[in-house]
Amino acid sequence: MSVKIQTKNLGELLIKLVDKSLAKEIIINNHYSGKWNNSGFGLYNFGIYREHSDECLGVAVYGYTMHPKAKLFTHPNPDAKMLELNRMWISDELGKNAESILIAHSLKLLKKIDKNVVAVQSFADGRLGCGTIYKASNFKYYGQHETIFGRNKRTGEINHQMNFTRMDSKSIYIRNNVGFLLGDMEFFKVDTYRYIFPLCKRFVSNLKQQPYPPYKKGAMLIQMDRNKELIKERLIKFISDL
Repeated sequence: MSVKIQTKNLGELLIKLVDKSLAKEIIINNHYSGKWNNSGFGLYNFGIYREHSDECLGVAVYGYTMHPKAKLFTHPNPDAKMLELNRMWISDELGKNAESILIAHSLKLLKKIDKNVVAVQSFADGRLGCGTIYKASNFKYYGQHETIFGRNKRTGEINHQMNFTRMDSKSIYIRNNVGFLLGDMEFFKVDTYRYIFPLCKRFVSNLKQQPYPPYKKGAMLIQMDRNKELIKERLIKFISDL
């Protein structure tokens, strides 16, 4: 499934479904996070192309929300679901206007492909801004919360705070917490902004819609007070189990 768009400044563009493997490769190689969540990302992936070109110049990746069973909305369809715009990247060759074009037309295609998708959620990372592109794309705003990340000062790798406490992945826990104990980690917090785009008039969010936030960008370094003895005990157990 695809759609052609004639634009004033960018010429004719093509937006179409692309393979998950291509979307993953593009995101890992180009997105600022450099990360792909294998368990939730890439249910539907859309690429953007110039006319008569096979080079994919951007992707919009739609997948499951972090907590799919959370009661975030009501809808008369018992099979209704809300997906998340997990990742998006656009080549500088196309420019910023292409972002809103890719979002708008991929949402339309998504609605045609899966009738049970009644809304799309996305989060704006405060390190980059407060989600101006979502406002321009007519997403509704549902507030913000603080998110904490840890950055390895040796490698530059950034991980969500939960990757320092989650017990379901020994490799992630060991790698991040050994770095923490060695003093290689610094922590920072950013504002995370929640946006939702309804795809159906019968979708009703259980969250309270709010006015769009004022522009803000940046991150704040913080000190993390963590139980090092407990971390050591868990590391010893995990390593012994290997």
